[in-house]
Amino acid sequence: MPDAAPMCTVGVVYPHSPAKAAGLRAGDAVLSFGAVRLADFVSVGETLAPMVKEHVGKPISVVVSRVEDGSEAHVGLRLTPDTWSGKGLLGCSLK
Repeated sequence: MPDAAPMCTVGVVYPHSPAKAAGLRAGDAVLSFGAVRLADFVSVGETLAPMVKEHVGKPISVVVSRVEDGSEAHVGLRLTPDTWSGKGLLGCSLK
């Protein structure tokens, strides 16, 4: 089970992006990103960016905490980094 505290939060999710196709939403709190959990996390650039580059065209399991209708739920998604019409391989900002 993922750590209760998030390693980062999803900011903007761009239309027609891999992040949008995976179901990521602005405000989602990322609990796990592939095998990375909070205990392994240093920063988005140092920890997640290399993994994203290594997984172009290959899905990464992501678990987010999302608040809907006043209750929190953990949601599992499959995010496949890839080139698209916008910037980056995901099409979202992680902060």
